[in-house]
Amino acid sequence: QLPQQSTEMTAEQKAADDERAKFVSVVLGYTEDVWNKLFSEQGSNYSEPTLVLFRDAVQSACGSASAASGPFYCPGDEKLYIDLSFYQELKERFNAPGDFAMAYVVAHEVGHHVQKLMGTSDKMARLRQQVGETEYNKYSVMLELQADFLAGVWAHYTQQMQTPEMQDII
Repeated sequence: QLPQQSTEMTAEQKAADDERAKFVSVVLGYTEDVWNKLFSEQGSNYSEPTLVLFRDAVQSACGSASAASGPFYCPGDEKLYIDLSFYQELKERFNAPGDFAMAYVVAHEVGHHVQKLMGTSDKMARLRQQVGETEYNKYSVMLELQADFLAGVWAHYTQQMQTPEMQDII
């Protein structure tokens, strides 16, 4: 799926976005390999998320988002929304230019998809109705940390699977 763009880009910027889009698609494929294997080993099927690439702004089942939001996962439509301009920001603003940083962003968002499939996201939605904002924020931090952990699970199993293309990244 081509990035949704709302501003004119130079040929150089377009080429960089095309490279990032290809990279994100490849990494997503590797996450699917790992999670299909792990779910299968547990007697379950892994429902693969849909990838939506965007720049500037995007509309999702979770509402509209701008580039300021960065990449996100929407459990309402089971889609990963990857803002391609975020990778430029990773490199320039956060000084994290490497391929692993870019791959990790995808794996983290896929981690939220795994949480959805495991029922964790639905539990959080119910919890939001039952507790105050301060307590909910504590659980929200835990949800993010679990998505980080799941990204680590992906990295571990990708390395174990000895995927030659990913050896340079992980």
